[in-house]
Amino acid sequence: MPHRAAWLIALMVATASIAEAQPRVYVGGLAAADGGARGNIPGGALPSAGAVFGVWLSKGWALEVEAERAFRTTTAGSGEAVLIAFPPSPNPTYDEIQRYGIRTRDERSQSAGAGWSAHAVWRTRDPGRVNIGVLGGVSTRMFTTRLVRTTTFVSPLLNLPPGYRLPDERSARRMVAGGLDGGLLVLVRITGPLTIAPELRVTSGLITNDRYTVVRTGIRALWSF
Repeated sequence: MPHRAAWLIALMVATASIAEAQPRVYVGGLAAADGGARGNIPGGALPSAGAVFGVWLSKGWALEVEAERAFRTTTAGSGEAVLIAFPPSPNPTYDEIQRYGIRTRDERSQSAGAGWSAHAVWRTRDPGRVNIGVLGGVSTRMFTTRLVRTTTFVSPLLNLPPGYRLPDERSARRMVAGGLDGGLLVLVRITGPLTIAPELRVTSGLITNDRYTVVRTGIRALWSF
């Protein structure tokens, strides 16, 4: 009997050690807004919401992935302009181009879409209610630009049938923005498994061939188990 008790105690200690060595998983929701330089995308505030999944490899280090969706569409009309002209002279003046041209109007809308990030996270190991964290990795987001082009004026000086119009154009272009991502977290433990974490991040990279640099503020609600 004493031998069995000793084996049981040893088994319990080993099981506890293994469980303690296993990484802790955390999941959560997040809400954020960012702003900055996005190439030809307007730089106003861009709200987003999503989810995060991570694994603590130790008390101080974790790896995580994040998926989110942004919610903002901007619409802008470029006004009317001469798209094509047929002036009679080989070196036309501006006035001739205007008088012998076909005018169109462009309406553009730009929508932010899905994004994802992958980070390594480090946090202080103090047992207190508030800890500081640092994260770094990569981040990307999709944008879609849509164009609607319509004819508004056909010069009567052109030898074209009455009511002539250029074919209307509807097109969409997808752009991918992304780069290196880094920031700070303040992890506030509310209960044993629940942590609220305000965050501040900077992403710097490219959107097509233009600079992409945005500053993001947000908050996470994380549940560990």
